[in-house]
Amino acid sequence: MPNQPPPSDPFAVDLLHGVVPISRTASALAALIKRSREQGHPIIITQKGTPSGVLLALEVFEELRQRIDPTRRPQVRDEEEVASDEAQVASDEWRVTSGE
Repeated sequence: MPNQPPPSDPFAVDLLHGVVPISRTASALAALIKRSREQGHPIIITQKGTPSGVLLALEVFEELRQRIDPTRRPQVRDEEEVASDEAQVASDEWRVTSGE
């Protein structure tokens, strides 16, 4: 199989060759990892005809991880921050209703 440059979309799946039954996965694991690496695509693992897992070459996995932009992920606020904000809102509401 000739080396191909990684695709622009590593989430793309070759539905003809990129879907493998779980029964074949164990005996062909090294070849499947090599295929994922060369094609730059994940391999979908099926169980009884239903997708049940994904196999990625490490390089493909790392590329996907690098694409995640931490600044675009939702921020998790701790309880103290939430309580402080709630107290500020209550204080502001009190000022509005009391005429301050």
